[in-house]
Amino acid sequence: MSIPATYFDGESARDRAIMLSAEANELVFSGPDVAETRWSVAGLHPVDPPSPGQPFRITHHSRPGARLVIRDEAFVQRLVADHKHLRGGYSWVHLRQVAMWTLGGVVALAAIGYVLVSFLPQRVAFVLPEAWRNRVGEQVVKGLVSGARLCSTAEAEAAKSALIAAIAQGNPDLPPIAMEIYDMALVNAFAAPGGKIIFTRGILEKADTPEEIAGVLAHEAGHVAHRHPEAQLVRITGMQVLISVMTGSNGGDFTSNMAALAALLRYSRDAEREADAYARDTMDKASINPMGLRTFFEKILKDSNSSTPAAKQPSALDKLGNVFSTHPGTEDRIKNIVPLPPGRLPVEVMTPEQFKALKSVCGS
Repeated sequence: MSIPATYFDGESARDRAIMLSAEANELVFSGPDVAETRWSVAGLHPVDPPSPGQPFRITHHSRPGARLVIRDEAFVQRLVADHKHLRGGYSWVHLRQVAMWTLGGVVALAAIGYVLVSFLPQRVAFVLPEAWRNRVGEQVVKGLVSGARLCSTAEAEAAKSALIAAIAQGNPDLPPIAMEIYDMALVNAFAAPGGKIIFTRGILEKADTPEEIAGVLAHEAGHVAHRHPEAQLVRITGMQVLISVMTGSNGGDFTSNMAALAALLRYSRDAEREADAYARDTMDKASINPMGLRTFFEKILKDSNSSTPAAKQPSALDKLGNVFSTHPGTEDRIKNIVPLPPGRLPVEVMTPEQFKALKSVCGS
């Protein structure tokens, strides 16, 4: 049985008179200027819930914007009785569509986040203004050393200059670095944004040879050269922005956030391997005995397996443990450190007096 109805094509405001019928699982309609058209019932969606005395308007997913207007209440009642999703409101079909759109949105957001976290930070790190890098680096160091005393003597400054000069012999493109030593018992070293490389008193006391300190400095210089601190900073702040967008919060203050400061120094395995490769290459070209780095890392690794009392008020740096507890895949990385080629004599990176002055710079 066919009934009169009205059709809007969604492209103009003109209404078209049609004859409409229900056949199996389709609505079939045609008119003087409308070719025969078949809409599957499964693809129908009510524009408004059916209401007695009101025309029933429905659309179809294959023609967004187009709609049928049905005024025959008996036809509408039979149609709705046979197909419950046309009652409007939240049908399972509608809920499934909403769920699919929501899931798609989450996947798209996750994909954007993955791109932001994985690829963009490293590129952004190399275009950050120097003034910004230096300012943020100072704030990061201040937050990590938690008020510890900056140690410096004329003799120690001379030792640091000799050490950096020796490393630079192997790499003319060594980025500008500044080595600072803080009076902290923790055995650790890290690179901050802007080229600052921080050593603790504890890590200097742990070193038995100048080459051990040179190795750690070359490794941290690798982080500086690859802009790992800046990239990690962009990655963390980018995630905060992403979280802010998702939650409507302000994401928190980075430099006053202990967890964020600690996360800043937790590099990926790839970043650590890049810094390792940089240190090995630089020490090799400068003829600095790389076995100093190896023996030092072996000592730190051995100590990291023993328990140490926790600080009463741990800083972000305390929470990271020693220099090697932040570096994954330690054993394999140690194996990659090999001696200088046979016949090449290692250079002296600093005099015994300079080494002694550097180790005692904090007065111990």
